[in-house]
Amino acid sequence: AEAVGLDALTLERVRIGGRLHDIGKIGVPDAVLRKPGRLDDEEFDLIRRHPVDGEAILAPLEFLADILPMVRHHHERFDGRGYPDGLVGEAIPREARIVQIADSFHAMASSRPYRDRQSMEFVRDQFASNRGTQFDAELTEAFLEILPEVYEML
Repeated sequence: AEAVGLDALTLERVRIGGRLHDIGKIGVPDAVLRKPGRLDDEEFDLIRRHPVDGEAILAPLEFLADILPMVRHHHERFDGRGYPDGLVGEAIPREARIVQIADSFHAMASSRPYRDRQSMEFVRDQFASNRGTQFDAELTEAFLEILPEVYEML
């Protein structure tokens, strides 16, 4: 968000959205979240529900109303193949596209129960090859410029 020059208020909203985007996973059994192997269809369906569940959890909190689109849409893809709504391109709120990039980066650059942390080169290649399909091309370019710095932060 900083790299594309968003204002201070929007930066704070993205920070909050980034922290709350996966709150819907509170309803997913720990055994599914920590499963070392591939998820079966039923388990994946539980995971795919978390953006909508997260939105429902936060919706009663009126002061977080502007955060809800980031929570709901952080798994949308720029090409429309994401979830929960299959939004395409700029129909996906910009802040949600930023959270998606941050979430995807964190998933790749962190160790998981089923694999070790990915190298910075791997992460760079994934973002570069999915620019304009999974990820917003403009935001991806800005992210790739700061990748070495943020990679070292984890």
